[in-house]
Amino acid sequence: MNTAMRSSDASSFMMDLVFPPDIYCLCCGDAMEGSRVHGICDGCAQKIDWYTENPYRRDMDIFAFDDLWPCCRYGFYPRRIIAGFKLGARPYASRPLGRLMAERLAMTGEKDLILAPVPMHLEKQRKRGFNQSHLLAKEISRISGEAFEGGLLEKTRKTASMRMSSGSVRRMLLDDSIVLAEGASQKILGRHVVLVDDVVTTGTTADSCARLLKQAGASRVSVLCFVVSPIYTAMDTQEENDV
Repeated sequence: MNTAMRSSDASSFMMDLVFPPDIYCLCCGDAMEGSRVHGICDGCAQKIDWYTENPYRRDMDIFAFDDLWPCCRYGFYPRRIIAGFKLGARPYASRPLGRLMAERLAMTGEKDLILAPVPMHLEKQRKRGFNQSHLLAKEISRISGEAFEGGLLEKTRKTASMRMSSGSVRRMLLDDSIVLAEGASQKILGRHVVLVDDVVTTGTTADSCARLLKQAGASRVSVLCFVVSPIYTAMDTQEENDV
């Protein structure tokens, strides 16, 4: 385990003592009953567009991954939760969100999986203090009992922010920035790998990761995320593949 990840685990433990994740809502910050194990109060939960279908179903021939398993659609309230998690230095949010994502995983009925987080460049991870996808995947593994492999993929080049970029622009920015880690092939040969990320916007990052994993011998690659964004243009992705 690297220094950044040890620091992240220690930070998570200390923050749980100061700000227990099951007492204050991750969305509005109001106090709530400790029984709300997903960290979201009833009021905010009712305003979230919970959504478990794969929005890319009709265009799956474009992507290298085989399925997408979201929990909700992107919107004002999920955005607040994710922004607080990543930008608000709340690594402890991975526990209630990871529980929710583990429940979404259970809905699929899939077993004997390898959970693999989408990688983050080390410079960005040091600046943020943690990789949110890594923390989520670890928590999902703890709850589900499925195998966790945190080092299958590496991001070797820092890329510009892709928050408002189209699929084709994201593909250009990601080009050759994600690689398969040494020894990864032996771990995933013939296995079903589940990529874990907090947000899927255009599917471009997941697609890049899935292509590498399948080239290395994974039999199937699915994507599990908390939020799926409606910012998606199938034609844009198709045009990029046709070039």
